[in-house]
Amino acid sequence: MIDKELLTSYFTKSQNISWPCSTCSNGYLVINEDTFFSKETSVSQKGHSHYGWEPEWVSFVYSCIFRCSNNNCNEQFASSGHGCLDVDIEEDDHGIPQQVYSPCFEPYYFYPSLKIIDIPENVPDDITNQLNKSFELFFSSPSAAINHARSALELILNHLKVPKTTINNKKKRVKINLHNRIDKLAKQHSELKELLLAIKWIGNEGSHPEKSLTKNDVIDLYEILEHVLSELFDNKSKTILAKAKRINKAKGIK
Repeated sequence: MIDKELLTSYFTKSQNISWPCSTCSNGYLVINEDTFFSKETSVSQKGHSHYGWEPEWVSFVYSCIFRCSNNNCNEQFASSGHGCLDVDIEEDDHGIPQQVYSPCFEPYYFYPSLKIIDIPENVPDDITNQLNKSFELFFSSPSAAINHARSALELILNHLKVPKTTINNKKKRVKINLHNRIDKLAKQHSELKELLLAIKWIGNEGSHPEKSLTKNDVIDLYEILEHVLSELFDNKSKTILAKAKRINKAKGIK
């Protein structure tokens, strides 16, 4: 299950977000404090001289190294991104509420990339590679992340032996568009059509530069795609289903 809040939240230098480690999947990312560096951008610095300046105008860039909290893993992750000032209300020594501003940060980049969804071990390498490229761009470019996920959909159809071309009325071989390829899915996968079409529609949005897509849009696609991958490639799921069918056929445990 994807945690939307986890993937869309800001963090502070003293308060990490528990992003799971993509190497071991057991630990979570914590900041190596001596590597954290942030600086106010030049545009932000120039804004201080404006007569209408507000703290909300402040912007930062940051870079740091995260490490996995699992000492048996201890993977290192390079990260960079931007930041701003977050406002909170606190009481002073006299109990009077006052606004308090503190820096908070949002990642644009992780290396190695975070694993946003679970990819079953049996997923073919070409599909996995496209998904990893999508994960690399999730934080910095939602549209590009969606485009790579859409490419993964094409590869899934290849794996399912769905034709990519056909002969038209003029006896010429032409490509079959993605929508029609999905319609050609074999009957045993017909229940996936709605899911794959939803991925296609979101993928189409990623191809239009005028569309302003968000991380939440990518997460919607990932949630559907994760279910599709589980249905197609997760042996555990298939084993459980086969067991259930045997019990149903025997009308009990024999």
